[in-house]
Amino acid sequence: MMISSLSIKGLRGFATRETLALAQPQANRPGSGLTVLVGPNNGGKSTVVEAFRAITAGGTPSFTEGKRNLAAGDRVELRVELVDHSHHSLVTTSAGGSETKREPVPGVTPSILVLPSRRYFNVYFGKGSFSRDRFSHLDLPAIRSQPLNEFGYRLFETVGDDEKLRQFNEVLGRVVGPCPDWTIDQQDSGQYYLKVKSGNAFHNSDGMGEGIVSLFFIINALYDSKPDDVIVIDEPELSLHPIYQRRLARLLADYAKDRQIVYATHSPYFLPLGQVDSGMAISRVYKDADNQCRVAAVSDETKQALARLTKDANNPHVLGLDAREVFFLEDDVLLVEGQEDVVCYRRIADQLGVELPCEFFGWGVGGAEKMETIARLLHELGYQKVAGILDGDKPEVARRLSDAYPNYSFTCIPMDDVRTKPDRPARPGKQGLLDEKLTLRDDMREQVTKIFDDVRTYMKPDQ
Repeated sequence: MMISSLSIKGLRGFATRETLALAQPQANRPGSGLTVLVGPNNGGKSTVVEAFRAITAGGTPSFTEGKRNLAAGDRVELRVELVDHSHHSLVTTSAGGSETKREPVPGVTPSILVLPSRRYFNVYFGKGSFSRDRFSHLDLPAIRSQPLNEFGYRLFETVGDDEKLRQFNEVLGRVVGPCPDWTIDQQDSGQYYLKVKSGNAFHNSDGMGEGIVSLFFIINALYDSKPDDVIVIDEPELSLHPIYQRRLARLLADYAKDRQIVYATHSPYFLPLGQVDSGMAISRVYKDADNQCRVAAVSDETKQALARLTKDANNPHVLGLDAREVFFLEDDVLLVEGQEDVVCYRRIADQLGVELPCEFFGWGVGGAEKMETIARLLHELGYQKVAGILDGDKPEVARRLSDAYPNYSFTCIPMDDVRTKPDRPARPGKQGLLDEKLTLRDDMREQVTKIFDDVRTYMKPDQ
């Protein structure tokens, strides 16, 4: 059963109730079931993941004194609303105590497969087999950093079935190519280990690298999942090369076309803004001035505006990797019109000997009229300190922005542009592959197809 929302009160930094709305998969559209959690370090993202883990844990988990927020009455209240309008709650039975109860009673514990950020297991393990459902209902550990030693039993579940192993390796191969040659082997001492071939040698999981071990956990969560399943991952990018991050992000978006996938991330590669109009949800988890965790979400209206920016062929960098870094800042963002403004204002600051105590938004917002979209995005996500500098011939834009966002600061420079520019003579037109509507010309299709085929053959001659 898919989830509509999760509310948290009293867990770690959540002194007051905060609610996270989850994206709902729509008509097999890739990315539509993605809920992406962004924000600075120590903002509360891992606590949200921990809340999911507590809800799905076996039995009635205990909340240690360090997990309970005194300002919330020294008790924890977690609640998931399901898409059928039913709910499931996990609450501490008394203030100042660790024990919990589930409501309603009796209730069916939601099945959510949760992967914490510290994804590792002992190199050597015993023999056993865990189903997906059993692995989804592990006990909540007292501390976050404990190993997931039960994962070895999930590997036995995979290698013991030829079809499951084939499916696992097929999904793994979509991220790591070629797919690693792996199995489970047993030492003479009786212990088992994950055995991976490397050239003409073999090694255990300790020699795989943390990124590949982490990836095994994620692939294991995906490969035998079913439509409508819920998967939660904390920091899927950990220890992964950027190319693997790109591939994994695409894989997760593909699975999210008919499943709910929630992940917390610090990587701009895991913000697929090109799919923002598919229905994906973006929420920022951060701490306010009172050091309390808050959850803020991007509205549907703003997501549609962002989608239009991603389709701007003249300014494709506006929401590129540099711009997406803003989602992970604590605050203090400076908006300027374009990329030369970023370059020139940095140069001006150097000439004046002034250090600006803020970060530029990427390489500019792509023009004065687009500053409102970015300002609205930052406002919805809870940023408190945002400034904008516009050219001197944009006073109306500055006034409109100041009226809409009185807590932000917008100003115009005393000249029409940041840089003096000479007159430019008219340039002759050119014919291109794409017409004025950016549609490939029919008479160019065959020739361009051959060029692309040549590139593909050169890159991957065996495919």
